[in-house]
Amino acid sequence: MIKVARIIIGTALIVLLSACGGGTTGNTSPSPTVEETRPTRTPRPAASNPSPTANPSPAAKPTTATAGTSERPPVINTQTDFRGLGNVQVEMNMAGVAREEGKPEEPFNLLIRQIILENGDRSLTIESTSADSRLVRITNIQIGGETYQYSEEGSQQFCFSMGSMADLFEGSMLTPDQLIGNLESAQLVERGVQVNGFTTDRYTFSVKEQTANYQGEAKGEIWAASNPAIVVRHVGKLIGTITGIVEEDGTAPLPSQLGNLRWEYNVTRLAANTTLTLPEACAQQQAASADIPFPPNVSNQVRMGDLISFETTDSPKNVATFYQTEMEAKGWRTGNTSQYDNTYLLTFTKDGREASITISVIDNKTTVIITISSS
Repeated sequence: MIKVARIIIGTALIVLLSACGGGTTGNTSPSPTVEETRPTRTPRPAASNPSPTANPSPAAKPTTATAGTSERPPVINTQTDFRGLGNVQVEMNMAGVAREEGKPEEPFNLLIRQIILENGDRSLTIESTSADSRLVRITNIQIGGETYQYSEEGSQQFCFSMGSMADLFEGSMLTPDQLIGNLESAQLVERGVQVNGFTTDRYTFSVKEQTANYQGEAKGEIWAASNPAIVVRHVGKLIGTITGIVEEDGTAPLPSQLGNLRWEYNVTRLAANTTLTLPEACAQQQAASADIPFPPNVSNQVRMGDLISFETTDSPKNVATFYQTEMEAKGWRTGNTSQYDNTYLLTFTKDGREASITISVIDNKTTVIITISSS
């Protein structure tokens, strides 16, 4: 039932959870029942701070359902394909305590936010607060087919550029039904409620020991839309513990128990003109290597600071010839050149910078490593 370990981006989620322990965290625990109460957000550099569209004025006031009406909402599962909905933001805010054998309980706050734009750009942010109140944030951003991973801890910022690695976004959104399972029924409270830019019906729910993975009682509310059929808002709390969070897919294990959970899940329509922009660290990195050419058939491209690496199907000789020609076309001056068997070492200078290019064969693939430094 619980596949929490599968949402890890590398070890990002584990790093964030391990940074949460001890002390009072800076994020406010989500309210399980009050629609007006929203957690305070920290400004984020990863996007252009897209603003949710204002809730439209409802054509008709919400209607109250007959007391005690129990029915299955039009949709329960929050695992939704959001393509075709325009620009949307999906956010999960969770707080509780983590327990590991032989260690004291530690409070945690975890926020996961995904922005999905109609033009194909998207971002995924996972953040928490460390024991010493430092914000820990990891953001994956895809703009124009190029994927970046930006991490921030306190005043330290890092950026990786990884080409078109779409798998960084797959299965990465933690949702309420991954915690408490699918609900079979709920109590209808209101119809025609405007929430986050959608027309919804509001339900309340209460479940006990729904699966073998948790013991306790979960209560909360769901705002479900029929057209489109999605869960727009899901808030709740679990008094009890979730167990069975184990190592999966070679990643390190998460805490064996999570307890006294509160969560707030929202899908929000964003304005049609919403765009994503790179964090400053990523933009600077991109600008620093803007005059470095790349041969065709490049794969597994990674940029980190002043280092660029990639693989190509071309031979080392052809790649060396490419750089000897194209670097000069970009204004670089050829420096030292050496060759040993299938390994080439090339240097170029321009505007007080030096680019060192190493071309070699690793595991039957041509591998290129480029470093840029001040000359």
